[in-house]
Amino acid sequence: LMRKSPERLDDLDLVKYAEELKRLLDVHKLETLKFIKHELQNPREDPRPQFNPPDDAQVLRMFTGEIVGETLTDDGKCVVSGTIARVQPRFAIVRLDSGLEGFINVANIADEHVNEAQDELAPGQAVVAVVKRIDLEKLSLDLTMRQSDVTAACAGSAAPSAAKVDRYFDMEAEAQLREHARAMQKKSTARMRTVPHPLFKPLNGREAEQYLAARSRGDCVIRPSSRGIDHIAITWKVGDGLFQHIDVKEEGKAHDGALGTTFVIGSMAYTDLDELVALHIDPIARRLDEVKRSPKFYDPENDPLYAAEPVAAVLGDNDYSPEYRSRRLELWETRVARHLDTLARSTGRGAYCVSLSLDKPGALALAFKPTPDYRGIMKRTARVEPNEYKLGDRGRYPNITSLINGFKMMQTRSAASAPREPEPRRSHREEPPRAAPVEAAGGSTGNAGGWGGNAGGWGGTGGWGDNSGWGDNSGKWGGTSSWGA
Repeated sequence: LMRKSPERLDDLDLVKYAEELKRLLDVHKLETLKFIKHELQNPREDPRPQFNPPDDAQVLRMFTGEIVGETLTDDGKCVVSGTIARVQPRFAIVRLDSGLEGFINVANIADEHVNEAQDELAPGQAVVAVVKRIDLEKLSLDLTMRQSDVTAACAGSAAPSAAKVDRYFDMEAEAQLREHARAMQKKSTARMRTVPHPLFKPLNGREAEQYLAARSRGDCVIRPSSRGIDHIAITWKVGDGLFQHIDVKEEGKAHDGALGTTFVIGSMAYTDLDELVALHIDPIARRLDEVKRSPKFYDPENDPLYAAEPVAAVLGDNDYSPEYRSRRLELWETRVARHLDTLARSTGRGAYCVSLSLDKPGALALAFKPTPDYRGIMKRTARVEPNEYKLGDRGRYPNITSLINGFKMMQTRSAASAPREPEPRRSHREEPPRAAPVEAAGGSTGNAGGWGGNAGGWGGTGGWGDNSGWGDNSGKWGGTSSWGA
């Protein structure tokens, strides 16, 4: 019956039968009964769907996400953007954001005649092109960069009608996402560029710090900058775990992938990278060496008092994270404050020191404690330039000695001009409270009362010879020596 008329199984009420099994045996068998029924009606059936091999368009979509007919068309109106990956004399390869590569013949680079592709294009250069043909077999595109083709493609792309625009769509959020995508693409393009110099490394800031961690102080690397293709960055080792990142702007670039002819750091310009390193990085490193030789230099991490508490044991391994830098800065500030407090109490006067700046690598941190009882410390930051030290807007000093003297003068003036609480003045008519006379201190020469006492009477501090009356310190009638004062 099962083989000849399997459709008869449809007459069974499996739900009621499962309910009866549940009532009698307390078991759930509905799904099992359904499976048995299906197996009896379709013996030895493969539950997997029929496999259909993907065509070339589906393979292209699986690898790149591009959809032929939607995101890619070969009707001459599809405009794409990408980055030059390789350049040969007769062609160039463009890589789109999706990873799909396109081929540009030298004849399709410009409307004018171009001898070789290297004359107009360079690796890392961002370009805009039009799709001429989609090669599904090779998973590649034929592109053209001619200005006439790009203009015609842009002109033929009609804007969507108002009826097709969703009025609830968040245009502002989309603009922010596009701006973020452009910034990320800009960073990616900057990382892809190369600079023909032995110190160049394709690293970011953290990778550059890790690369220089085991190298000597003063070593540097030239690396791409996240600010764009017209900038490069230089990272150099100031000290153990301390690195300065310098932004360098390139000027005089022939094209986006070329190296500039002038390199600008602030107000200083250099003609090549070797000159920049020799006249900017090396002089700053020598000036920091001069600072370390000064008797006023203090290194919080190499203080002999903390030999039993090395930084690695207190802070752990340096993972180059903001949290580690924050804990390290707190440790430095604590040790500098203790150092100045110890100096001030041992000498009985103010104390100051110079150390490397942790929050501004490449600069100097100057700290001052005016008196032993002063709470806290005064801080100033000095910039280190190739030819001088700068303290504030106008303080410029040729060597570390003059910098320290200038700092001391600034702090002295600051302490002198600081407002002080006025001492209360007492009228000569006001008398301090008098102590009760005692037997041992009484008489005409007692300390608590009598003719020559210090608390009252004719020679006391509140009588005729006191410090605010006729015989006071201002010189009236004989000053402090008058009338027994």
